[in-house]
Amino acid sequence: MSRAESTSSHLVLLLGVGLTALLLGLIWFSRGIKDIQAPPGMPLSQDMAATLLTEPMTLPDFHLTDTKGEPFNKLALKDTWSFLFFGYTYCPDICPTTLALLGEVENLLRKSDLAVNRQYVFISVDPDRDTPDRLGEYLAFFNPLFIGATGAEREIQTLTKPLGIRYQRSPEERPMGDYLIDHSATILLTNPDGQLQALISPPHDAAVIAGDLQRIIVSVSD
Repeated sequence: MSRAESTSSHLVLLLGVGLTALLLGLIWFSRGIKDIQAPPGMPLSQDMAATLLTEPMTLPDFHLTDTKGEPFNKLALKDTWSFLFFGYTYCPDICPTTLALLGEVENLLRKSDLAVNRQYVFISVDPDRDTPDRLGEYLAFFNPLFIGATGAEREIQTLTKPLGIRYQRSPEERPMGDYLIDHSATILLTNPDGQLQALISPPHDAAVIAGDLQRIIVSVSD
């Protein structure tokens, strides 16, 4: 084999190894973002579309700020059922789709006359761009009752890490310094004690989520 042929073969081999590693990395990253797991050792019920935790999880202490500039912490989740979703206002697809879906969930629950307190909380993982004013304007487009909150990066991670919520700024360069954030599409449901009660993984369906909430309330009340 000539020196040129040897060099060419070596380059092809390196390219193949590099592409394989890149593919495996993308698969791992994609699964890490999309697949949220319950805390270790926590048994789950398998008979619902939502994943019901048989032992609710106590949330860590966290300190965020809502769209009115008021503190948003564990106390804000007390005495109500809360749907929590993590994302950012510049999100091109998952966030607007999920927020529109949660708006439909609320419409269905109103029609069902479900007599329990409930709220919908959108927590931004992009505090550098999502100011309280921007969050408020963004959420008002979907439902004026939706709550928005964000805070310092360390406070966001104080909440997201124990819950298994993953997010990561994309390395892709975009015009005008814009950037995307890859993040989980899972919706979390907390109970009136402010504890994590269920995970709602995609694909999402408004009617299924509305029905699951009613079944969960009955289940934990028994």
